[in-house]
Amino acid sequence: MPFNIDWQTIDDVLLDMDGTLLDLHYDATFWLKTVHSIVASFTGESENEIRDRFQNELKKHEGTLAWYCTDRWAEFFGIDLIEAKKQLAHLIRYRPHAKQFLEALRPLPLRTIIATNAHPDVIQLKLDVVPLSTLVDGIVSSHQYGVAKEHPSFWTALFDEYSIDPNRAIFMDDSPRVLDAADRAGVREIVEIRHPNLSEPPRTTWKQGIDDFDALLPELLALGQQ
Repeated sequence: MPFNIDWQTIDDVLLDMDGTLLDLHYDATFWLKTVHSIVASFTGESENEIRDRFQNELKKHEGTLAWYCTDRWAEFFGIDLIEAKKQLAHLIRYRPHAKQFLEALRPLPLRTIIATNAHPDVIQLKLDVVPLSTLVDGIVSSHQYGVAKEHPSFWTALFDEYSIDPNRAIFMDDSPRVLDAADRAGVREIVEIRHPNLSEPPRTTWKQGIDDFDALLPELLALGQQ
């Protein structure tokens, strides 16, 4: 079903990475299963014990930069986290129509920026598999600003660095907390990605959204032909 956006009044397209452009199945598999198996193999703990300890620690940092900091979790687990994540690199892939969506934006007078909470090391790991950097005008990690996207200071820093008018911007993400933060920051068009993990069914947690980018492609392709 088409999703109507007045692209003529948009200057900046702001996009999350994991669960928006890329399949969240990779991250979910690593953090919910693989990392616990790796740690259990050399500590002798059960995977459930490690998982419970991890979940308890996660709850303390939800919505903060620490939640997304691979250096912190590498220390917590006592492993080389990036090397561990490379074991699953074959699961890194675009979500449906995401690449076509980015390609459709290229000929238009729009600036496309990835705004992600992912650590720079994780971003590079994924760029080694899917060349996102060739399809966008910039990639921003919240670690550059010292605050997660859930925090208003992230948006202030992003708008200042790129001279973004939030009233002429669109933002897409799969996290309702981040979507709320963008809304409070004044971003005019906000779209939830409702099928972030391709191994799970779509879900709805925010007031407007799409399952996949095919809902946006017809209008963008038509604009590109004008």
